[in-house]
Amino acid sequence: MSEDNNHGAPQVPQQWTEEQLKRRRQRNLALAWVLGALVTLFFVITIAKLGGNVAKRPVVGAADRIEQVG
Repeated sequence: MSEDNNHGAPQVPQQWTEEQLKRRRQRNLALAWVLGALVTLFFVITIAKLGGNVAKRPVVGAADRIEQVG
C-alpha cells in the first residue's frame, strides 16, 4: 500500500485558490451551455419528426376516445 494513506485520520479541507474557483465556474458554465444546447436540439428534432400536422389534430372529443379504448 502507499505510505500517504492516513488510515482514517481527519482530512484537512482543501482551500480553493481564486484561479481554481474561476476555472470551476467557467467549466460549469460551459457544461450548462452544452446541456441547454442538447435540450434545444432534442426539442427541435422532436417537433420536426412530429411534423406540422400536430397542430391540426382534433382535440375535441379526445377524452371520449380515451374512455372507449380503455
